[in-house]
Amino acid sequence: MIVHTLIYRFPDEVSEESRAEFFEAMRALVLKTGLVRGFDHKPHLWLPADDRARGMTAASIAQFTCDDLESLQKFSELPEVYDFVTTSKARLRFEAAYANHEALVPSSDVPS
Repeated sequence: MIVHTLIYRFPDEVSEESRAEFFEAMRALVLKTGLVRGFDHKPHLWLPADDRARGMTAASIAQFTCDDLESLQKFSELPEVYDFVTTSKARLRFEAAYANHEALVPSSDVPS
């Protein structure tokens, strides 16, 4: 299982409604391709320290899963995916970072 994790930051003037529409359109697109098994997104949970953070602090995180890296590659090369990303980025002016990785399993082992 391969996970595609996306981290988004939107300009302040992009409304919550516009963000919700973006993620719902993304959900519909990724799931209809048949190459993606699951999709979810959540807002970043802001902490006071985030106001002083260096670098990009997320507004929202999205993840979807594919069976393997080949499926993710096929998905990422679809013209409709390219069009969605290009059109959405021009309209919403978001910044994004992403990582492709195997599913993470947080450890409960704390060193003593």
